[in-house]
Amino acid sequence: MMQPEAAFVGILVCTARRPEMLRACLIALSRQSLAAGITAEICVIENDAEPLSGQVVEDVRAVSPLAIHYVQEPRRGIPFARNRSLAEALSRGYDWIALIDDDEIAEPDWLMQHLATARKHAAEVTYGWVRKNFEAEPPAWWPPEVMRPDPEGTVLPRASTNNVAFSARLIRPDGSNLSYNPVFLNGYEDLDFFERAHAKGHRIVWAPGAVVTEDVPASRVAPDRLIALVRASAEAHVQADILKMGYAKAALKYLLKGLRRLVGGAILLALAVLQQRLGIARSENRYYKARLRLARASGNLQGVFGHRPDYYGTIDGR
Repeated sequence: MMQPEAAFVGILVCTARRPEMLRACLIALSRQSLAAGITAEICVIENDAEPLSGQVVEDVRAVSPLAIHYVQEPRRGIPFARNRSLAEALSRGYDWIALIDDDEIAEPDWLMQHLATARKHAAEVTYGWVRKNFEAEPPAWWPPEVMRPDPEGTVLPRASTNNVAFSARLIRPDGSNLSYNPVFLNGYEDLDFFERAHAKGHRIVWAPGAVVTEDVPASRVAPDRLIALVRASAEAHVQADILKMGYAKAALKYLLKGLRRLVGGAILLALAVLQQRLGIARSENRYYKARLRLARASGNLQGVFGHRPDYYGTIDGR
């Protein structure tokens, strides 16, 4: 494995209908501090048939010390955009690949922190910290965002694409030849990708010094939007287990789990509504916890019967 002391790095950014967030993301990426021997360029993949972000890319390209490459992937869907990004990475000959979301702002040393952690811990994948900047505070019943407490270099079984860097050996035809599975239209495509990388022996480590800040719009923490996220995630987990266990075993597992959650959620919801009417404290939290359980039930059953909730069809941000 080539250690990243000298490398050509591609910073891949998939985007869809968030030109102003993309502008801020690209400006921060163009200000990355690079060590001797490291060259980098930014590659923007617009997941839309209409070039809504083309002008933003042109504007930043005009002032960026890093080259910016731009392509469109007209098939809407996260796996399609991510696979197009991998195809561009291969065609442009990147040694290492760094992934960041279009609603995130990278610290100036972000890329070098990833590469330094990879070199220090002999890793082929490094996963960094995503700090949340909430436009509106999430509701009290939603789990709080906390930083992973593990020390740098802790080996992980998987990573996600919102702040990660990896060796191109993972995707090269003469390496592990990995790509994103298009079955995961509601998330989990990145977890599945890195779980398979881990299974093939690629070392994934925690890189807490590689920090990005994610701007979270108020719309994304609205109660119905959070419940929709939980439903989509539950459906995606069914798809993941279908691939691992086969349809029959996974269907039986999630039919039983979904029905248990459905019954339990319905009972909790009825109790929460009764408590609300009686004016009992914390009844709102119980109400939404019941709805979350029902959302997981719905996602499990939808996954078994092939229904795909379109969570990512709604764009949060601008």
